[in-house]
Amino acid sequence: MNSIDTHAHVFSAHDQFIATARYTPNYDAPVQSFISHLDKHNLTHGILIQPSFFGTNNDVMLKAIRQFPERLKGIAVVDTTATLEELSQLKEQGIVGIRLNLFGLPIPSLDTAEWKRFLTNLEILEWQIELHAPPEYLVSLLPLLNQYSLDIVIDHFGRVDSIPDITGSDYQEFLKLLNVDRHWIKISGFYRLGHSSENLEIAKKAYALLKEKGLISKLIWGSDWPHTQFESTISYELAFNALKKIVVDKQEQHMILSSNALKLFKF
Repeated sequence: MNSIDTHAHVFSAHDQFIATARYTPNYDAPVQSFISHLDKHNLTHGILIQPSFFGTNNDVMLKAIRQFPERLKGIAVVDTTATLEELSQLKEQGIVGIRLNLFGLPIPSLDTAEWKRFLTNLEILEWQIELHAPPEYLVSLLPLLNQYSLDIVIDHFGRVDSIPDITGSDYQEFLKLLNVDRHWIKISGFYRLGHSSENLEIAKKAYALLKEKGLISKLIWGSDWPHTQFESTISYELAFNALKKIVVDKQEQHMILSSNALKLFKF
């Protein structure tokens, strides 16, 4: 059975990064290393995510997909002014959606003419939209996205930041807004949730709440390799083993790694 790592990045320390990047890597994360990790863990496919430090220049990711077109697809970052033709060209190169990484940015105004045109183009292409944002942003954005027939993928458990925050109003409201027909949640980046002493427990509690919401068929896993800004403490092996600690049931592990992800990414 095919199985998928739905969240990884590739880059080189010598690549051209945007001037406004909040973080830039000083090491290489080549696609060959990612493929080696997939092979070692019996994963057949991977999804590359455009990192924020490249802005809207997706060339590094596109080059990596060209090297392994049968095994990789990508999620791009693009300007909202991108035309349907430009987006279609990306689709031909293995791109299946766009990412909004909103940390450090204001909440976008999705009700403007530009955004409406852009989101309609995503609908036409049958793309997904991936949201990396704190719960208070998600609470604002999810209702506005309901009018579009898009798969909405939410990164890293919805980025709840502490155990008390799980029961807080923003995360609870986020959970209420989730719809099993259109929302997908990544069981990924547990180490980005709160302090290191509690982040695995946060992930376990968040996972239990997502299951209670009936979303077991919409949960997918990503390694978040190469774990940018956490390189010294996290490895692919640790990220993969963490999944088994968060999701103890082997049938649920299989759904998350295989059937759920295959349905979303259509390999």
